[in-house]
Amino acid sequence: MILLALGIALSSLFVIWSAPVLFAEILVDALLAASLYRRLRRLGARHWMSSALKRTWIPFVLTTLVVAGAGWAMQAHVPEARSLGEVIARP
Repeated sequence: MILLALGIALSSLFVIWSAPVLFAEILVDALLAASLYRRLRRLGARHWMSSALKRTWIPFVLTTLVVAGAGWAMQAHVPEARSLGEVIARP
């Protein structure tokens, strides 16, 4: 019981001792967020889907080509296989 009370007291003192640093960090974060929000507000509004497609279409196409090529190669190597496990099991 005494250890619990001592732990609570020490953790409370630590919170009070670190409060100025915590508040300073929160203030800096708030100032950064406000300045970034002001800059972003000036940008033209567009739908999030257009940004997502602009950033992901090349990896999507490359992944599709690699997977299709791997499927073609496996079909050419083991045409009777019906699963990836059968392709791997075949020497």
